Amino acid sequence: MRVVPPKGTGATNRNAKHAPRWRGSSLATALSDGFLREDNKSLHRARASAATVLRALRRDGGRDALPPGQCRKPVEHDRQEPATSSGGRASRPPSRRKARTLPVKRRIGAVLVVAAFAGGVVAAVEEKEAGPISPEVCRDCHPAEFRAWRRSDHFQSMRVADNDAVLGDFSDVRVTFHGIESRFFRAGDEYRVETVGASGERGVFDVRYTFGWRPLQQYLLDAGNSRLQAFDVAWDDRAVAQGGQRWFHLQPDEAITPGHPFFWTGHAMHWGSQCAACHSTHVTKSVDASGRTNTAYAAANVTCEACHGDAAAHLRHAANGTTGSVPHAGFADGPSPPIAWHLAPGGRIATPDKAGDSREIDQCGGCPALRMPLGADAQGKPVHDAYRIELVGDVHYFPDGQIREEVFVLGSFLQSRMHAQGVTCGNCHDPHSGNLVAEGNGVCGQCHHAASYDVPTHHHHAAGTPGSACIDCHMPARTYMGVDPRRDHAFPIPRPSLSAELGVPNACTGCHEGRSDAWAQEKLRDWGVAEKEHWARLSQRLHRGDPAAADALYALVAGDTPPMVKASLLAQAAALPSHKVRALLELGLRDSEPLVRRGAVAGAQGQPPAERWQLLAPRVHDAVASVRFETALALADIVPALPAKALAATHDLFAEQRRLLEPTADLAETQRMLANLEDRLGQSAAARAAFGRALTIDPTSVPALIDYADFLQREGQEREAGELLTRAISVAPDSPIANVAYGLHLVRSGRRDEALAPLAKAAATPDASARFLYIHAVAQHSLGHHAAALETLRDGIERWPWDPNLLSTLVIYLDDPQSPETQRHLETLAELGPELLHIRALLDRYGIIR
Repeated sequence: MRVVPPKGTGATNRNAKHAPRWRGSSLATALSDGFLREDNKSLHRARASAATVLRALRRDGGRDALPPGQCRKPVEHDRQEPATSSGGRASRPPSRRKARTLPVKRRIGAVLVVAAFAGGVVAAVEEKEAGPISPEVCRDCHPAEFRAWRRSDHFQSMRVADNDAVLGDFSDVRVTFHGIESRFFRAGDEYRVETVGASGERGVFDVRYTFGWRPLQQYLLDAGNSRLQAFDVAWDDRAVAQGGQRWFHLQPDEAITPGHPFFWTGHAMHWGSQCAACHSTHVTKSVDASGRTNTAYAAANVTCEACHGDAAAHLRHAANGTTGSVPHAGFADGPSPPIAWHLAPGGRIATPDKAGDSREIDQCGGCPALRMPLGADAQGKPVHDAYRIELVGDVHYFPDGQIREEVFVLGSFLQSRMHAQGVTCGNCHDPHSGNLVAEGNGVCGQCHHAASYDVPTHHHHAAGTPGSACIDCHMPARTYMGVDPRRDHAFPIPRPSLSAELGVPNACTGCHEGRSDAWAQEKLRDWGVAEKEHWARLSQRLHRGDPAAADALYALVAGDTPPMVKASLLAQAAALPSHKVRALLELGLRDSEPLVRRGAVAGAQGQPPAERWQLLAPRVHDAVASVRFETALALADIVPALPAKALAATHDLFAEQRRLLEPTADLAETQRMLANLEDRLGQSAAARAAFGRALTIDPTSVPALIDYADFLQREGQEREAGELLTRAISVAPDSPIANVAYGLHLVRSGRRDEALAPLAKAAATPDASARFLYIHAVAQHSLGHHAAALETLRDGIERWPWDPNLLSTLVIYLDDPQSPETQRHLETLAELGPELLHIRALLDRYGIIR
């Protein structure tokens, strides 16, 4: 049996934007290949297309193809204002699917005929230089693809708010959330919302654009000062029977009022900085001399050129009949060569006939991802050159890599065995409609033999019932934005034992509500299913600082585990004793996968300065931008300890890091990163200015408030630092890092008794670190609470048995060299290695130097 994915599912790079794989340049070839069979269209339509192309290029694209404002002109001017007009932590766009995917097949017959009308087409192409090619032009030669696109999330990503686009009820409807009444109404053809604005005063705001369509639709309001903001009350477009056809608040469980980070006028809901890049085509941003950010797009929604790239050359070659004689028919690049999937006789899973490449991930991956852009233009760049993808960690993901927060798709997919084997977006999704390429289990059945997998002997459920669908067990859904269930693209295998150990979800008890993990484990045993080992257990060992985990991690990195998993675990190696992980880091830093090298760079941050530089010097000139960016982060805090030769070598590295951050300079997080970079490089004035910009953009950014406070206290401005930390606590009263920082400020200010409360609060949170418990214990001991300090240290050691600060402090506070407890902890410290000076001194004091 030979399993072949849909034609044309190979990848392209970003410049290509899914350029077609042309098969020939003559009309006869096109006809013989069947390109004109769609809707039984014939030569008549092909010959008529040139005039249509010309007309389409000369008009604005049509209301329902391209919203007005498609040309490269500023559509939003955003001068960052103080607290009244800005707020909120930087977040991903408050909307839905953002993948830009690859066409399955291109139909070119009609295009090839237009050479007979070359004068008209060439004139049209020349006219195009001032703006984008309208999808109407593409429709005349590729009608099936155009129709599919019109039914896609890409088409609906952002549209002018008119009768065709708006789904919500604007018939003078009033709703109240968090004590704020909002009225949705129309004034002629205009859609408007009366609600509370940034100042707390009521106002009427024009609805300029729609965002998305299913299962919810958001609205971009003109908040004044040419600033577009995503309203935080959205329309539930599900059927009434599903609870839809209603207005609902995106944050129902938290009081969202003016001044809150997620109030609709705040920075987190700002179109230009949070949403535009993935909801529109060819978005550009520039900052003028006054600090005003101007955002422009080529087309409001995601159109053909967003994925295929500039089509002007393609049309020119089509007009000249030369598409078959130029690479990629005139586009900048083309799709990956197709991969055939083979199922061996008696086999269960198909395997590819050759290794694939990354072009489809490069093209599609940037938008459905939790990532930071690197540089101004992602076009034509590999994904790891264009973005810094968030690694798998316990903040955004569950400990086993399942989705927790709104991480979208790419980070999950990169963990999967399917991606490692060469499966790409286009194997499962039609690139123009975004729909699945087959019904039900048929998608998985392309590669997984149905007789082996789509049977009760595999899934242990009756056919057609919940649990018999592949996605029920291997793509569990998690709901975001209130009504939007999104499936996990890591394709996890349910592991109830991991749920019992680490608190991660599993599909079994997720479906069988009220059943325990133990029940699910027993069911698996009854079916003869043995749970396989999972890297999550190794991750927990790394998190706890187990030095023996280094050997297990070395074996994993040397094996065939997916690069995203390797990278994420390597980054955790910074918590291990430095001498235990050097060989491991050297292995990771030599890896052919940029993601693995980047993870190893992050893991090297636990190394002493000299060793760190020795490890990372080759990565200063790494071929991939995200690796160089990570290297700059890892070296910045040891610049004073670097030799003169190293300083010269890193000069360009830090200059590049500044350049890579420029395109996102309108984000508070970017300004915070710049400030910390300048601070570490000794540029105090530049650091102070960047911190100021961060808090102008987002006065509620807790990371910026804390880092700026730390900077100020080192500059001798303790009072000003305390004011910032007070603000941080008011914004995030339960934040452990904010409470620790505030508690330390109180200690430095001589208010040690007051410091205990915030320090205790930080130590008691589930997100506490070993350092937080150590700080709390030291504060307790300094105030004479000796027994309480010992208890805090013991609690910390139970969670982090190998933390050197907790262990050494407990030994000192016990002050009993002969006690079994002291001896046990000294043995552990000796195992960690006497490379840390305070540990060496302690071991020497007790005569346990090894």
